[in-house]
Amino acid sequence: MANGEWRMASRSSDLALVMTCCVLLLVLGCDEGIEKYKPEPNVYCILRSDRDTVSLMAGMTMSYSDSVPDSNKWNGTAGVVAKVQHQGAEVVLAELPGPVGFYQAAPLTVMPGDSYSLSLEYPDGATVRGRTTVPDTFSFSRLRVDTTFEVPWPGDTFAVVTLSAAWNVSRGASGYVVLSDVWYGNSAESVLVWYGPYPASAREDSLWMQPFSYEWDTLNQTMDSLPINRVRVEIRAIDRNYRDYNEQQWGGQADPDKMHLDGAVGVFGSACIAETTVRFRTTSADRVNHRGHGEHRVR
Repeated sequence: MANGEWRMASRSSDLALVMTCCVLLLVLGCDEGIEKYKPEPNVYCILRSDRDTVSLMAGMTMSYSDSVPDSNKWNGTAGVVAKVQHQGAEVVLAELPGPVGFYQAAPLTVMPGDSYSLSLEYPDGATVRGRTTVPDTFSFSRLRVDTTFEVPWPGDTFAVVTLSAAWNVSRGASGYVVLSDVWYGNSAESVLVWYGPYPASAREDSLWMQPFSYEWDTLNQTMDSLPINRVRVEIRAIDRNYRDYNEQQWGGQADPDKMHLDGAVGVFGSACIAETTVRFRTTSADRVNHRGHGEHRVR
């Protein structure tokens, strides 16, 4: 090979080596700049005044937006030491058999108006702290049932039942959540329909229902009826932790700064429960007295 040819080959080799080094440095630099997701503790625990057990889910997140307990993808952690403190007493939650990451303490009465603290220690040494004050007791102040009949087109009549409820203020509550269970039919044949949970913007709410009972006037006959049997209305007076957590889920975005937990995402919150059941009297095989009457219970 001539000297000129050798020098050209050498320069080409040097240029290729330099380019290769540049590419490697670029790749390594980019790799160091890529933020890798690191799982963090994920906790869900809501104290309820109507239950004598406290249930808790402890695990690790699997994505940036993962903060909602989902049984289909819940990444539970075994061996977590979870404790609830109340008025100087401490209760350790037992790990439940079956799916990993579920813990429970029973009996443990949740007292409205009292404060509770939560502490968790993960097997890897990570610690989680939380605190909640249970909203105080409250009661329903008004219940009303109204029935209207609509004629969407000539010959057909539909009954629409409206159940309106109002309740007194719960001291310490940061918001309210409403749930309703509606039973249609009778004890031998019944259908249960759930409504909620959804936030109430004020201390009153209305539920619109339509009995599975309507008249075909044009055919001069009544279809088989499945009237409203009873309605259970549950109002949850919720603390700030529970409210902020719910708002994030309803809003579709998770903000760790609003989860009020030290060392984890999720929630440690509480709710005081008031509930009432309204029963409807059947006056005939296919007609219903939709005025109803209430049986109230507050817990």
